[in-house]
Amino acid sequence: MQRDAGIWIMAAAASACAAAPVNVALNKPYTLTPVPSYRYCTDAGDMTQLTDGTYVKGYFWTQTGTVGWSSVAPVFCTIDLGRVEPICGVSWSTAAGAAGVGWPECLYVLASEDRKTWTCLGDLCEWGDDARRPPQGAYATFRFASDRLKGRGRYVCVIAAARPYCFVDEIEVWRGPDAWLTGPMPGRQSDDPGRFYNDTCVQSGVSARLRQDLATIFSQAASNGLAAALAARKGEADRLRAAIAGTAAEMPGSLQTVLPYGGTHEKILALNAPVLRAAGVTRPSLWQGNRWDPLALTVLPPPGAEVSMLSLDLMRGEVRGEALNLTNPHDRALPFTLRLDGLTAALNLELREVVPTDTQSRTPVMAALRPLVPDADGRCKLNVPAGCTRQVWLSCRRPAARPGIHEGRLLIEAPSMAFRRDVSVRVRLRNLDFPRQPRLHVGGWDYVQGNADYYRAPGNLAPALALMRDLYVDSPWATPAVFPKGARFDEAGRLLNADALDYTLWDAWTARWQGARNYCVFFAVGAAFHNEKMGTPRFTYMVGSWLAAWVRHLEGQGLKANQMVILLVDEPHERSQDEVLIAWARAVRAARLGVTLFVDPTYTDPAKGDPEMYALHDVLCPNTPMMVQHGATFRDFYVRQQAAGKTLWLYSCSGPAKLLDPVTYHRAQAWLAFQLGAQGSFYWALGCGGGIGDSWRAYAQSGIEYSPYFVGPDSVLDGKHSEAVREGVQDYEALCMLRDLIDQARAAGRDAPWVREAERVLSAGVAEAVAAVQPEHLYWHVAKERGTMDCVRLQVLDLLEAASRDK
Repeated sequence: MQRDAGIWIMAAAASACAAAPVNVALNKPYTLTPVPSYRYCTDAGDMTQLTDGTYVKGYFWTQTGTVGWSSVAPVFCTIDLGRVEPICGVSWSTAAGAAGVGWPECLYVLASEDRKTWTCLGDLCEWGDDARRPPQGAYATFRFASDRLKGRGRYVCVIAAARPYCFVDEIEVWRGPDAWLTGPMPGRQSDDPGRFYNDTCVQSGVSARLRQDLATIFSQAASNGLAAALAARKGEADRLRAAIAGTAAEMPGSLQTVLPYGGTHEKILALNAPVLRAAGVTRPSLWQGNRWDPLALTVLPPPGAEVSMLSLDLMRGEVRGEALNLTNPHDRALPFTLRLDGLTAALNLELREVVPTDTQSRTPVMAALRPLVPDADGRCKLNVPAGCTRQVWLSCRRPAARPGIHEGRLLIEAPSMAFRRDVSVRVRLRNLDFPRQPRLHVGGWDYVQGNADYYRAPGNLAPALALMRDLYVDSPWATPAVFPKGARFDEAGRLLNADALDYTLWDAWTARWQGARNYCVFFAVGAAFHNEKMGTPRFTYMVGSWLAAWVRHLEGQGLKANQMVILLVDEPHERSQDEVLIAWARAVRAARLGVTLFVDPTYTDPAKGDPEMYALHDVLCPNTPMMVQHGATFRDFYVRQQAAGKTLWLYSCSGPAKLLDPVTYHRAQAWLAFQLGAQGSFYWALGCGGGIGDSWRAYAQSGIEYSPYFVGPDSVLDGKHSEAVREGVQDYEALCMLRDLIDQARAAGRDAPWVREAERVLSAGVAEAVAAVQPEHLYWHVAKERGTMDCVRLQVLDLLEAASRDK
């Protein structure tokens, strides 16, 4: 069957469909689970539009003819054909490539005669060849389709997994030969589509990863004029392609998504070795890009990127890092050894491997920073697969050495290739001390109260707490689980048993976070408190007396009332939510307790929020990506609130976290906070491991992963995104240190050259550093400039030292 080759995916096997197949799904009813949830296209027509024969025109996900879901996967679209039909093909029309929308991970087609036994006919994402893949890197519509299916059924269920958004405007089911109405049908069977999906996630993920890597190697070679390097390998590539399904089927459900996935995958990646050699990389290559740039296993090193020195420049007490790439152009894996030489232990230098992993969205990343453990001679081992590039991260962790320049070497060897290189290491340690407790408030809805099982990984509590403290978290969050228990009230609303309230969970949580500067609690309130409707005098008295007892208790712990930060309603964006907020905030204010009221409104136009809602809160915390998206009008609203006495914090809650840019999303928030005069920086959500508490089993994740670091059942691991959070906090502190010195100099009447230059850097320099923070730049894969923040930071360090000499 001949269709538009830019749209349809066809396999090599013969089609049993007619030249113009009959769409037996046309105008047939269907069910959708869960219900559509993407607000820009959800409408009453969602339950008829997918089989009406009409394809939308215009920007796909804003058309009412499109059906969409947000932050949920998978979705089940089950069509009732009215009678048992032979099925030779199915198509799914969608779009992706912009606004964070990606192509589906899988599109399983299941058929059933009775909705009791389902047979899998195939995965529309699996069919096709390298020439007919969905476009990459730009907005496009596409129809995933196959006319090589074989099955029968009255009910056809398409299971679609696409994150964070899933869109479709039309599903077709094509009628096959009548002979298929009898006799056995091939395919794996299941009694439930949901159970089938859960059992098949790992197989689908592995298959997709291997297929994509194979296709990428060939397309990358072609786009760089190196296709001839693979001419002799096409037969091998065909054999490997044929082996993918079998390899995927053998993978255990407990698979950790650390790349590569064994022999077949390693052989696929090794096909990149002749491409590397054709590109001029004939020996192991040591090279360097920006440490924050995304890096692919099969990247071709850019010309002129060879590295001769790793350079770090920081204050005493800071944590900073630099990266080095190792490329292996040979046809077999190479074991390397790495050893630091000639550098004092007081610098606290550490080598880490950047671990390549796949994600739930099938976009591989190199982000996890796993320490390399040296042997007795100080050597660390790193294996680089054939045709691949691995990255090493050199971390300087809160050095305590003397100020000045420290020089040494990183010795890199591959004994099996008689390869040895020395890379100079230069650490400039400033005569400046970074404070143990920086001033920026940091947190991320970590919710480690009680059994610490909110994110389903209670076994990692101790290392998670240690890492969060290492990231300067000083404002932890708890759920209503920490509320004082057992309150009883009289008819007037007076608390009858203040001395008998149970603070067990609160006490354990505050002890767990001893030394925090704020204790933030999400109250998640509704229209009543202990069955008393909001707004009544009794409600007001009940809230006030209960909260007063709580404040007395925390003051008895040595805490202050304003350290209790209360979020009543999360992300209010409608006036009905404002009404609840206002009723509760009035009750809290009436008690005059001195607690801190926090709110994170998500009005796209904040002026549409109730003015009293803003007025009743102490801390306003706008969403950073929304501020970036909506520009000056959005920002200026909060600047005016700040001028009226409100404290500003910032927060971000986009995901999946590992696909966001460490610089423009994670690190930049602290720079934007400084520019805005905000005093807090928060991220949803520290410790969130995709609904299962495990970053290492991405294909099994049931939800979106928001944690900037990697979590496991009993461990956590720093990653580039959490490293960027830490560096942002340090950047903010350095900028504030310089601002303090400017203020002191101006107060003393000094107008030294460094003062004028420092004022320029804090204005124009900071603006330049955040210039790349644009809506289209928040995702990691988008090319952008990532070095300006480091350039400005070094200017700040120079000026801090100049100021110290001027005293």
